Amino acid sequence: MDNSRSVYGRSGSRSYDECPVPVPPETLANTLAELADARGLDVVSRALRTRGVSITLEEYDNWDGGIWTWLITVSLSPRDWAVFNGTEERTTVEKDLAELANAIVVSDAHNFMVRLSAIAISSSKGLTNQGRAHSSNLATIEYEGLLFRSQPEVLLFVALRDTGLPVIPLPVVTSNQPRFKRIEPDFVLICRGMTFVVEVDGDRWHQESPSAAQERLRHLEDQGVRIIRVSAENCKSSDSAKETAKNILSRIERMLESR
Repeated sequence: MDNSRSVYGRSGSRSYDECPVPVPPETLANTLAELADARGLDVVSRALRTRGVSITLEEYDNWDGGIWTWLITVSLSPRDWAVFNGTEERTTVEKDLAELANAIVVSDAHNFMVRLSAIAISSSKGLTNQGRAHSSNLATIEYEGLLFRSQPEVLLFVALRDTGLPVIPLPVVTSNQPRFKRIEPDFVLICRGMTFVVEVDGDRWHQESPSAAQERLRHLEDQGVRIIRVSAENCKSSDSAKETAKNILSRIERMLESR
């Protein structure tokens, strides 16, 4: 990124409320998530990839051309907040993330601070069947009031929803047939009178074998539901998830044409 001094500093600084954020929040969140992954900070990486960051202008000092101080807030669920063993451990993580943010925007005119915050949970949340079909693998990631098991699921959900099709994430499907009692497809899509199930394979939250997964969903296939499997590796960023969603739409179109 260009040195922002040439824009904001010595050659003509701008007022406090005119200075734009020097890096797109999504770019910053994804880059900080890479650091969190490298440090084994799963809860921070998950928050960055699913909720992003908020960036606010905390302070402006007009001395020597102007210095803008930005506050990056990373929002954690209370459960993820509890992973940290006190203020000292959180402060260490905040300093590491701030150091990387300042390395991204190489400029004496900008300074970044990072704060880990906790999200307040209202009493109405958590009352859902969604994400609860398997007691040994409950969905714990919340996004827009919905539950998911992995970051790739969240990113693919957003991409699928943007296609305009109805998207049903982690529905609980029950039956009194002997083949299954309760199953939970990753996503159900409906397009032109047909029902499709999209399964995300290949990450640590989806560890069943392909044959076991196929058997689990066989009863739905017997009822005419089409199964589409995608790789979690292809849903690890917003861009790759969008591309995967496009591929899913193409496959759906081919299936519809072949009816």
